[in-house]
Amino acid sequence: MLNREDYLVSVYITTYYHEAYIAQAIESVLCQKTDFPYEIVISDDASQDGTQAIVREYAEKYDNIRYVFNERNLGLTKNVFQAKTLCRGKYMVQLSGDDYWIDERKLQKQVDFLEAHPAYFGVATRLECRTNDSQTADFLLPCPEICGRTFRLADFLSGTNFPTNGFLYRNQIQEKYDFFSLMPGFSQYIDDETDCILYLMLGDVYIMPDVTVAYRRQIESDTSHNFNSINKGMDKLRKHIDLLNSIHDYFGDEIDLLHRYKLALGPELFKHYRFHTHEQFARIYKSIPACYRKRHLLLLSILYIPQKAADVLRRGKK
Repeated sequence: MLNREDYLVSVYITTYYHEAYIAQAIESVLCQKTDFPYEIVISDDASQDGTQAIVREYAEKYDNIRYVFNERNLGLTKNVFQAKTLCRGKYMVQLSGDDYWIDERKLQKQVDFLEAHPAYFGVATRLECRTNDSQTADFLLPCPEICGRTFRLADFLSGTNFPTNGFLYRNQIQEKYDFFSLMPGFSQYIDDETDCILYLMLGDVYIMPDVTVAYRRQIESDTSHNFNSINKGMDKLRKHIDLLNSIHDYFGDEIDLLHRYKLALGPELFKHYRFHTHEQFARIYKSIPACYRKRHLLLLSILYIPQKAADVLRRGKK
């Protein structure tokens, strides 16, 4: 049996009511073909279904799996951060308990890249967005234009996204503990927005064109416990804006969030008029720092709507 420090990669899996999916997630990691040892760290956020029983069963069979079960629900971001602190590999990579990997050489490809390119902080891949249990992709992320090249903080702040799902990066969690702990402090509900900023502040990211991850879009929300299913409309927007406001409060002028606010507001504008949520929208908009509202943020958000529609059509073509 290997010691913890012998693992080159730590795969951390976060779970919450993933009884129907967690076995597939774990199996997709176990089938990885690598020339190095890796561990699987699972952090369950007090699920009350059969998730924990399935995790225990796998941990009893495989020495490289360990887990922690929270006695009370911590919330998404605290659970993700907790999982990160348990990782001991040189590299670490996240997998949600309801998603899975579709390339058995995913880890090997990403590790080979970072070993050969020490200047990069991490390496991302493309993912397939699949509806429920579908085996075919609805669309791919990210857009082809940013694949096969370097992705920097300026790209993210300009409004371009890269997927943190399946993102493999250098483990600096212990020496930069306070820095990484900003993520759960900014929001209880949203991890990827802050993670992208923190990662890119530490170094550039390479976007591989390889498709290695299946991201499950759960349409049957009555049986789902993820953020998009639990939160709807204005409540979802408010939490996103609260997150951006917290990032602004901490970093100030060091980071320009104008286009991140635009991306949050734009898709909700038509919905807010359709469902007559004017007062709610106005309260949320007024909570945004004046320095951004003075820069014609509302107009930029309106102009973003046709661009968003074009992006949806384009990504559907894969």
